[in-house]
Amino acid sequence: MIRNRKTIHNSMQVHESITAYTTHLSNGIRVVSEYIPTVASFSLGVWIKAGSRDETNETAGAVHFLEHLAFRRTLKRSTKALADAFEQMGAYSNAFTTKEHTCYYVRALSVDFPKVFSLMAELTLSPALAEKDIEKERNIIIEEIHSCDDEPEEVIFEQGEALLFGNHPLGQPITGTIESVQHISRDALLGIRDSLYNSDSIVIAIAGNIKHEDIVKLAERYFAQISTKQTIRNRNLYVSQAVQHKVLTKKFQQAHVLLAKTTEGFLSDQRYALTVMNMLLGEGMSSRLYQTIRERYGLGYTVYSALDLYSDCGALFLYTACDNKKVEKARDMLLIECEKIINQYPVKSKELERAKAQVKASVLMSLESMSARMQSLGRGELEEGGHEPYQETIHKINAITLEDIAKMASLYLQKDGWSSVLMLSDQKRT
Repeated sequence: MIRNRKTIHNSMQVHESITAYTTHLSNGIRVVSEYIPTVASFSLGVWIKAGSRDETNETAGAVHFLEHLAFRRTLKRSTKALADAFEQMGAYSNAFTTKEHTCYYVRALSVDFPKVFSLMAELTLSPALAEKDIEKERNIIIEEIHSCDDEPEEVIFEQGEALLFGNHPLGQPITGTIESVQHISRDALLGIRDSLYNSDSIVIAIAGNIKHEDIVKLAERYFAQISTKQTIRNRNLYVSQAVQHKVLTKKFQQAHVLLAKTTEGFLSDQRYALTVMNMLLGEGMSSRLYQTIRERYGLGYTVYSALDLYSDCGALFLYTACDNKKVEKARDMLLIECEKIINQYPVKSKELERAKAQVKASVLMSLESMSARMQSLGRGELEEGGHEPYQETIHKINAITLEDIAKMASLYLQKDGWSSVLMLSDQKRT
């Protein structure tokens, strides 16, 4: 049986209403789409509820490994033949893995939709997973890990996540480690794919000039083969870790400072208040951290806060880079600025409204991108069981009050409770 539901909301770009339709295929796979006839293209994503937190220490990096192998070779085509098939139509295809899901995506012209959909089904459903391809991709992933080790922010954020989440899979790099990747076997990859790539864990999301009924027809044709067995997911809930501090030395030109603290996740009613607080704290040139660390004291060029939200928890980060001699002062100033929001200089109405305007503008401007729309549809359906219309999102942001921000600050910006990573430079400045 195929079940349909729809959500109607007004578009900011066109006058007619845009309808978000969701259909459950005969095997339970969900298809969600927005038909936007004013564009000549579409963005398609095949979303799998399989991320690095679904792994063990022994299989760390396996889900990301599977994502790579999908483009290595299918049962029908080589890597080169796949690339040629997409690019002869001018299509761009890629994929990404996160802590909680995998997405295979493509952006293409609407006239090529049937061919593109067929190719996407092929690479997601029938990768060859040949031993020789696994060994080649293993080396490529190890080089990817090495490339991350050349990026200071990549290194320090991975260290921060490891402190926050400890031995929990959320504390592991999405790519895995060199040691874990070296030991992942073909049988392990097949086992993870068999256990996680099931119909109840798949969402097909499309935004653009493609009618929903045309999508459903092709989805039923190509994806009906997916197993209807129920996915048994071994996701352990996050358990709070003790505060930890780490100092290390690397061959970078600057020293780097990271403070980290856990928060509630995106399913929490704190989600939007946390987002607005993060905006006024450390996103943009008007933020508290930017104005203090860079503009007032000139301690560093780069300074910001970041908020990562997962289903059951989240992480708030404060980051800056500076000279070795200024590391302790920079760390202390980050903490002092957080405390000021609680005590000395609480957020006022004008500052709150500016932060809310920034968050709302980001939401509304994303409506002009088919890729952003597709990702919103896919994530919403996969993670929350439904897509939230943008009007509802804007309403929730508008509803954030000074009291909400004060509560978030009291919960998360206290001086105590921050884990920290100080990454010193061993390079002498001339």
